[in-house]
Amino acid sequence: MTIPGTAQPRIAVVTTGGTIDSVGADRLDLGAYLETGQRLAPGELLASIAPELAGIADVTEAPFRRLRAHAITDADAADLVDLVSGILARGEADGVVVTHGTNTLEETAWLLHLAVATDAPIVITGAMRPASALSADGPLNLVNAVRVAAHPAARGLGVLVAMDDTIHGARDVTKNNTLRVDAFASPMAGPLGRIDADGRVIITSRPARGTALRGSYAHVDLRALQRVDVVASYQGGDGALIDAAVALGARGIVSAGTGDGYPTPLEVEALERAAAAGVVICQASRVGSGRVASTPSMVKRGWISADDIVPWKARVLLRLALAARERPDVIAERFAAE
Repeated sequence: MTIPGTAQPRIAVVTTGGTIDSVGADRLDLGAYLETGQRLAPGELLASIAPELAGIADVTEAPFRRLRAHAITDADAADLVDLVSGILARGEADGVVVTHGTNTLEETAWLLHLAVATDAPIVITGAMRPASALSADGPLNLVNAVRVAAHPAARGLGVLVAMDDTIHGARDVTKNNTLRVDAFASPMAGPLGRIDADGRVIITSRPARGTALRGSYAHVDLRALQRVDVVASYQGGDGALIDAAVALGARGIVSAGTGDGYPTPLEVEALERAAAAGVVICQASRVGSGRVASTPSMVKRGWISADDIVPWKARVLLRLALAARERPDVIAERFAAE
């Protein structure tokens, strides 16, 4: 909320597409809407909530190519980081909101957290229901994201995710449901705050982990990242996918093991072959929450624990660390960093 007589915060909204601006076949099309290939016209989403935004911030749109989240490439991600960091570096806005498809939203949030060096608020939002839906959640999510980005308490917290009236930190947030509007959660850390029904932004806690990494890889060339693959474990896994990843040039492998990070015996053999070939191994878990303890056998093998970072976000961090030419022991400290 803006105090009368003071200038409003300047917020740039970067629109990248996703469910939030998708149009389904009808108002009850809540599941197959991406198949219509229809979207709101450029600028239509922000125009639809312009009266509500007018009392919160001076909002400008910074258009980006509109993409489905699961179609975003390395080049797209690098361009997005350049756009967001450039807006803030040039002083064009006091904060940035990014609309994004929810399927890989957490990966983009974590990348921006690691690759953009700024105290200014960067808030990612999206929608679980298309713009055409009965009770679409996107417009209010976007209004709330602007509220968060405009709030002084959001400075210095790193990249935030605002979904379903809830504020999450980039390190801990993950999508844990396919369709529900409350799909996003921070299983280990819990949310950082909320946006209440009267529009008040309430920050109840500051992120305890990941703050040391904020902007640590701003110097990395995101267009020269090495291949890192995620390989999920399952009963009977024989390690063939691990061998294939190495053959295709992977310089790092995130093993999404069972339980507390346990691949099958044959997968362990394949990971040992990969490590012997110079591939960096990061052991994560497929479970969805909880730490992977760095066991004596992992230490002996030189493998890195992903700690409680989910596999796909572990991949983001590992790729950046490899691009920065960090040693495995330094990378291990990055994953365990507070």
